[in-house]
Amino acid sequence: MTVLSQLTDAESTMLRGWRLVAFAGHFSRLDSLGIGRSNKVLRYHSVGGGFYDDVPPDRLRRDVEFLRSRFEIVDLPEVLAPGGAKKVALTFDDGYRDFYRNVVPILREYDVPATVFVLADALEDPSFVHNGQHDYEYMTREHLAELVEEDLVTIGNHTASHPRLGETPPDRLEPEIVGAKRRLEEALGVDVDRFCFPYGSVSDRAADLVRRTHGIGVAGRGRRDAISPDTDPALVPRINGANPFWEVQWDLSDSATRVGAAADRFVSARA
Repeated sequence: MTVLSQLTDAESTMLRGWRLVAFAGHFSRLDSLGIGRSNKVLRYHSVGGGFYDDVPPDRLRRDVEFLRSRFEIVDLPEVLAPGGAKKVALTFDDGYRDFYRNVVPILREYDVPATVFVLADALEDPSFVHNGQHDYEYMTREHLAELVEEDLVTIGNHTASHPRLGETPPDRLEPEIVGAKRRLEEALGVDVDRFCFPYGSVSDRAADLVRRTHGIGVAGRGRRDAISPDTDPALVPRINGANPFWEVQWDLSDSATRVGAAADRFVSARA
């Protein structure tokens, strides 16, 4: 579950408000009436590793079972494709070792794809940690080399060092985004064309750089935007799969998308 103390005051207030809406929407069954066809992307971090937003492997397994019963679980770029059943993609941030240990067996068990976003600095420096919150264990070059051969897993770029790109000086954007992409490609021998904005932090300059160098990018913490063929492929919004399951069920619905869009318009009008 998201730790409120790790968020800003404004983010914590918005998250609490959204959870009240989600609670009411889910337990009134409004989410079941409004599942709809707006595609979604789920974001996870740690699965049984004890790191940020950690969820037990059995919780991920239950999530996948639920998703398979209601939606089509697809590879990330397919959420931008029109038509068909409602599509959901799975993404995992930071490249923790528990992805290799706990997530990959579940993907194989249910034959579903996922994208894992890794940090170039973590691949090259065994002592690297992207913040002081945990004693992180990242996947090694050997782990990732195995995953390159795994049909259900695609490796994406999560920058070199995990900065807030919305606050990063312009001269550091290219090393963090394009430089990291090249380093990962050279180390793993594969094209890396998927990108994830750390912390969901975006600037116009960073988004433009991702747009020019990657096929698809994911961003946005708590955004409820609809995903469609008109979505900016560099800024595909995600929802947090580590939240309480009733909240995830609400966030997956088109009812949540409509309520979130209305709230965004209200906030913008008052700004």
